[in-house]
Formats: sequence, C-alpha cells, structure tokens
Amino acid sequence: MNTEKIWFVTDASAGLGLVLVKMLLDQGHKVAATSRDGDALLDAVGAKLEGRFLPLTVDLADERAVRRAVAAAAAAFGGIDVVVNGAGQGQQGALDSLSDAQLRVSFDTHVFGVANVIRAVMPRMRAQRGGHVFNISSILGFDGGSVEWGAYSAAKFAVCGLTETLAAEAAPLGIRVSLVYPGALREGMPQASPESAARGGQGYVQGGDPVKAAQALINAAQAQYAPLHLFLGRDSFDQARSKIQGVQQELARWRELSVSIGFMDERRLAA
Repeated sequence: MNTEKIWFVTDASAGLGLVLVKMLLDQGHKVAATSRDGDALLDAVGAKLEGRFLPLTVDLADERAVRRAVAAAAAAFGGIDVVVNGAGQGQQGALDSLSDAQLRVSFDTHVFGVANVIRAVMPRMRAQRGGHVFNISSILGFDGGSVEWGAYSAAKFAVCGLTETLAAEAAPLGIRVSLVYPGALREGMPQASPESAARGGQGYVQGGDPVKAAQALINAAQAQYAPLHLFLGRDSFDQARSKIQGVQQELARWRELSVSIGFMDERRLAA
C-alpha cells in the first residue's frame, strides 16, 4: 500500500515545523515548506532532494504570496494532500502594555496567515474531494490563564474557533480537519516558546520531544478517523483536563442562574 502523501508545511524553518519536514522527507513523502527565508530553510533541512522538497519564501500575512506558494506546490507535485499551518511566535507582555500594532502582528501571524492558507488550499481539496488540514494552536489557545501571554492566547483561541468551523464546513466534502494543541516542546531554540515560558517553574521545564510530536501528526494523518482536537504533551493533556473540570464545576454551581433567563412557558403556568 502506497502511503506517500504531498505535504504543505508553513513556518518550517525551526522548531516543530522543521522537525516535521525532515521526518516526512526521511519517510518518503513529498514536502513543500514555507519560511520567510527559503534559503535558510533549505540549509536547515540540509539535503538536496530534487523532486521531493520545495522550499518557499513566503510571508504568510501576504495573501497573494500564499496563493502563489500553494499554486507552486501543486504544480511541482501534482496536488496537496496534507496542510500543516505552523505555530509562529508569541508576543509577550501584559495586555494593557501592548500596543495596537503588537496585537495586530500576533493576529496577522497566527490568524490571518492561517486563513490565507485555508483560502488558497480549500478549492483544490474541494475539487479532489479529500485532504487533511492541521491547524497548530497551543494549549494556551485552550486555557488562557497564563500571565503575560494574552495576545498569543487570544490569537490561538481564534485559530481554534476558525478551525472548528472549518471542520464542520469541510466534513461533507471529505476533507479532514485537526486542531492541535502542543504544550511545551524541547526544541533547542535560543528563545523559549510561549508554552515553555508559561510552564516555567511549574514542573514541565524539560518539555516534550518534538520528534515524537512530529510523528504524532504523521500518525494522525494516516489514521482512519482523524482527531478534531489533538493535545500533544502530558502538560497539554493535564492542563486541558483541568480546564474542562473547572468549567464543569462552574456549570454545575451556576446552573440555576444560567438557565433562569429563559422565558417562562405560559401554557404550563396556566395549567
């Protein structure tokens, strides 16, 4: 059985994206990958793989550039089977200290960049009646209680809402959609990721293994039933479970007030 797929991976010059690209190529897949610096991406991958690897220089906030990149990937490989919208970088700072421009950069990177890719790939996937889109959010996009990461959390929460809607719209077309919530990853980066920084001093300093995280994405792409919500890392899993338990407790505690605003059924009162 031929399991080779054509992958389009954004923000792939470092971290999880770079690890994923290398692993995909090692496993025989074809990969188009974007970075703000395509030459640096080629150097980082460290291999000449003509016919199987296409590095692309793209600013994801530029919709025209994204469309050109998607068209180039489809032309080079004959289509696109799997899209991975990468994580990007976070803007740290208390919400009342961040400028409007700083907040907009966070949304341009994480939300509008993802939307640009989706707009470019969906017509192709719709025509082929299949495909798989992975949108990388963050555990901070599920639980926003980390001080000084509000801009990043807000953008990643937006990615979650966008992705859940995309999943509902894409399912009748045979297109699978997965929303990924990584926790802290041990990426060897000179600057800690938002997830790692938010976990500092909370027992998860080492972080998860990015190689295992990349393989988890590949496994999910090959699974018969794709997950809509995929939490990566013990810290991510535990934090999500704690958030869910907290919401359940508040639902129970405030149920009477929550449901009290409904209109009374006058027919029942008359009876």
